[in-house]
Amino acid sequence: MSSKIQLFSQILRELEVEVGTRDMATVVFEALIEAIQALEVEGHEEFEKQFDNLTKFVFDTEPKYGILINYFTILLNEVKKSEKTNRETIIKKLNEILKERRSENRKIYKFAEKINVEGKTIFIHDNSHSVHDVLKYYKRKGKHFRVIIEEQDFEKTQNSIEALHDAGIPFSVIPSYMISHIMASVDMVFFGCLTLKDTMEFVMSPGTHAVLTEFADHSIPSYLFINTNKFSYWKSKERGEIFYRKHTRKHHSKNIEYERIKYSHDRIPVKSFSKIVTDEGVFNPEQIKSVFEKKYKSFRALCKYCN
Repeated sequence: MSSKIQLFSQILRELEVEVGTRDMATVVFEALIEAIQALEVEGHEEFEKQFDNLTKFVFDTEPKYGILINYFTILLNEVKKSEKTNRETIIKKLNEILKERRSENRKIYKFAEKINVEGKTIFIHDNSHSVHDVLKYYKRKGKHFRVIIEEQDFEKTQNSIEALHDAGIPFSVIPSYMISHIMASVDMVFFGCLTLKDTMEFVMSPGTHAVLTEFADHSIPSYLFINTNKFSYWKSKERGEIFYRKHTRKHHSKNIEYERIKYSHDRIPVKSFSKIVTDEGVFNPEQIKSVFEKKYKSFRALCKYCN
């Protein structure tokens, strides 16, 4: 992996951790519009070559982000469609994508209504904007429910606290090591995720596996929310390097330094969830597999770099 790709990969990882997958993609698309406007090329052939190189660059990032790869593939095919395609055409397409992304959760809301949350207690583990948005939607629809936030990384926990407080949703916070004490009061668990891979595994926030297992042992239903444009349509490689960030920390009162290691993501089998709520419907694990396979075949026919 080249140093430029390593740097870009690091930027994407940090953005995704900071603002979530959806908003990370929005930042990338907005930056792409500015880059295309400033790009100095002569003729369609050179423009196509530059965009092809950029798409390959996005494909080579580690980890890969399905939502970016999917849209870059669509854009590259738009560029290759006709010699009349120019930067104005692609900028228009990008603005359409941004508009679509700003309204895409409305489709999930329709299907989220099938989950009965009235009078329920919902547990959330990750700082998922998709989950936050669904909870806010329930509140706007006049549903009565409460949320338990698992306390974990300070910033992620604060983001969830701010989102629910601003929406007027009643909540409480509990440390992750005390989950067993509140099992009897939890009716369901909500999760978001980064992507769904061809191995039928969701890529999710670190620590998800432990949380999910604990609730499954008590037969508490789990719901995962994902837009299908986040699916990963390339062949997965055997898991190699596990990405992590290492920091040097100091003891709060003594002259002690130590390493703190934070790992990237968990991979969770589809079968671990009760239902998967998407922009195309609510599915059980077997059904989402069929949805994925159909889209996988269709997308790969368009995808130049989906090896």
